[in-house]
Amino acid sequence: MTAKEYLKRYRTLNAYIDCKLEEVAQLRELSTRISPTAMFDRNGNVSDKVGHTAAKIVDLEREIDREVDELVEMRKEIEETISMIEDIDIRTVLEYRYINGFSWRRIAYTMHYSEDHVTCYLHRKALRAVDEIININGS
Repeated sequence: MTAKEYLKRYRTLNAYIDCKLEEVAQLRELSTRISPTAMFDRNGNVSDKVGHTAAKIVDLEREIDREVDELVEMRKEIEETISMIEDIDIRTVLEYRYINGFSWRRIAYTMHYSEDHVTCYLHRKALRAVDEIININGS
């Protein structure tokens, strides 16, 4: 795994959780529009749409809870890796980009550097530093 792949896992999982949360919100919205009376499906069987939707919501919320636990552990691991880097500018770039999700432009503006300096110099140097750490630690 490259340093970039290692670091991007956090934002990727965070986006996945956001997607699942949106799905839960949509199911909750749908459940308010479903009539609570029993209905018959195409085969003549009783269909409990509200109960079925509620069960989906519960299952999704359990999945989200597991993913959030994984996200918290992943963030802790990545932050520990970043904290091993001595150069404060490099640590700052990594935190802004891979933990906070800042754009390169925002990072450059916040750190008072040019965007090219951040992307071409600091970020490249940061990825090399993370590569060294994860290769040493076997992550």
